[in-house]
Amino acid sequence: MAETGVQIDWTAKTAADAVAEARRALQAGAKPLAQRIVEALPATARPQIKPAPVAAIAAATPEFVAPAAVATRTSRTIKLKKFHALGGAAGVPSLYALATLALMCAGVAGVWKANVAFAPEMYAENGMVPAAKANAKGQNYAVFDLNLNIRRWREEQVARFTETPDVLVMGASHWQEAHAGLVKSERMFNGHVHRDYWEDMLGVAEVYVRNKRLPKRVILAIRDNLFTPVEARKDFLWEPGIPNYQKMADRLGIAKQSWWKTYPIQRVKERLSLSMLFSNVTRWFNAVERPHASTEKHFSQLDTLLPDGSILWSAEHMAIFTPERTEREALAFAKARRNDPPTVDPKGVKAVDTLLGYLKEQGTQVVLVHPPFNPTFYDAVQGGTYPAGLDRIRKITRDLASKHGLQIIGEFDPAKVGCTADMYIDAEHGNPACLQKIFDQYEAILPQLKAAEKKSQL
Repeated sequence: MAETGVQIDWTAKTAADAVAEARRALQAGAKPLAQRIVEALPATARPQIKPAPVAAIAAATPEFVAPAAVATRTSRTIKLKKFHALGGAAGVPSLYALATLALMCAGVAGVWKANVAFAPEMYAENGMVPAAKANAKGQNYAVFDLNLNIRRWREEQVARFTETPDVLVMGASHWQEAHAGLVKSERMFNGHVHRDYWEDMLGVAEVYVRNKRLPKRVILAIRDNLFTPVEARKDFLWEPGIPNYQKMADRLGIAKQSWWKTYPIQRVKERLSLSMLFSNVTRWFNAVERPHASTEKHFSQLDTLLPDGSILWSAEHMAIFTPERTEREALAFAKARRNDPPTVDPKGVKAVDTLLGYLKEQGTQVVLVHPPFNPTFYDAVQGGTYPAGLDRIRKITRDLASKHGLQIIGEFDPAKVGCTADMYIDAEHGNPACLQKIFDQYEAILPQLKAAEKKSQL
């Protein structure tokens, strides 16, 4: 093999470059690495050393290839280059990594799609459309249970209204059994959403405003945890209502919650949950009946969504709601909350304050209401710090009512409403017999509201 000299321009390259160039030359069949480096140095700077044996150089320099092995190495290099072209610079590990990543992505996408497919009422974008379409025709809609996207149900329902109700109930699931018949003199629509927070007050109102279905009167519930700061919340059913909340915040000209506080991360986690998938698939294939529209109201294993926005429990659920279970639920909840009073986000109070002013400008009368607790729960939390938290919510409510000229009905204390323990299914949720007493209070002040309405129109 012919030898060629190594020419290095020391003014343009560093010593490291010289070493690298010498090694490349060596691998092409040149002189030993150490000898090339020495010869590349100026004569005055060359150390007085003898070239080391080939074996020594090979041991000290992993890149060194003896001339006799060049031909074999060249053949292997060509094959490896072709292999690396398929596997990337890292070779085989990168192929495994890519394959593993592809399988993981496919698995994640599969879990996501399956959860949406087997629980559409909760996760599918249009999952509540069938229920809303049925309700618009005066039909009921049977569902597995109330673990569904009730905020989307409201959006789809209101968009299909053919007339505006006289009075709207805005609140949490305390009102879920409040059917339209509880108000005798007006057409009521139950617009409750599960686990509402102050953002929901804005978001639910946005749906009616956008569809030009804002009613004459709104019964707006102030529950104990309505003003809970985002970081202190332990449930996430409010997340689907965030877009409507943001639209109303823009309409009102108030600052919105930051993105990191309102991104629906919990819903993403649920759709990626394998345990959730197992539950959804098991429920779907074991069900005697699946969600459907019907003229019937009562089902053995399915709860019912009614056109007036209220719900009816399945026979199976009603059998579970025994007095013994209700008492256990109420006492357990009281034990957890006795010294855990409601917390208040001032931004939430300000937002509801601004909303009340906006509704008044639109000509809508608002009545504020406190939902009563189960007497068992209410009595059990006395002596702790929770009652002081309720007093704080009461004061906020009185201040809002005073500022906007509103009336307050209902009470957290069930004794002041007339609700008894046998009217509840747990610590908070009263049946129609209890709720009727609150709507009786509303109808008692209705003549005053109508008189004030007429006066404002003069």
